[in-house]
Amino acid sequence: MRRCYRGAALALGGILMTGISSHNSCSFGSLTVYAAEGELTEELTTAFQEDIQTGENVETDIPEEEPAAEPAVEEPVIENPAGEEAPPNTEPVPEQAAGSSFSLEGQEYEILLKIVEAEAGGEDTTGRMLVANVVMNRVRSAGFPDTVSEVVYQRSGGRAQFSPVSDGRIDRVNVSPETVEAVARAMNGEDASLGALYFRSVHSSSGWFDRTLNRVVEYGNHIFYTM
Repeated sequence: MRRCYRGAALALGGILMTGISSHNSCSFGSLTVYAAEGELTEELTTAFQEDIQTGENVETDIPEEEPAAEPAVEEPVIENPAGEEAPPNTEPVPEQAAGSSFSLEGQEYEILLKIVEAEAGGEDTTGRMLVANVVMNRVRSAGFPDTVSEVVYQRSGGRAQFSPVSDGRIDRVNVSPETVEAVARAMNGEDASLGALYFRSVHSSSGWFDRTLNRVVEYGNHIFYTM
């Protein structure tokens, strides 16, 4: 490895040794010193030795640069990771009255499911529960039969009380999970109808209902009445 001796260059001042075909060179800024091999003078040798003892030798090797530190990357802030909830149903829900629970088994339960599905299959759970409430309120009332099947299939003057019985829709429906839930809530005593015993479609004639009965709830496609 070649070394450049700064102290020797200073001792020689501006001495320049030329005419040697084989020589070494070192540079310090604008100062270049050439020295032929085997022809160092005693003075130059002494200067070299003094520099070595004082530790002023300068290595020509350039140390490797340390890699620049990579800039820190901030983690992105994700707002609303999960996204926003759907808006609630704005349709008004009637105030619910507490009632007694109701136990049904076998055919009675199946008939209640079918009439609710047939009358309110296009309604939400509350709309379906309202129809179940009317049937069960009639069962509890002294003015109507004592069983679900008798209430649903009751006729007055030859006319069925529920239109799905008249046109046979009650036997063609497929009961949905929403109807099962609505009927279960009604059987557990939840009465959204406020004791209603009658209901009609909003599209049907209101003459007899509004002259004879008390309107208590309007929800979805039906209006509900008490005596």
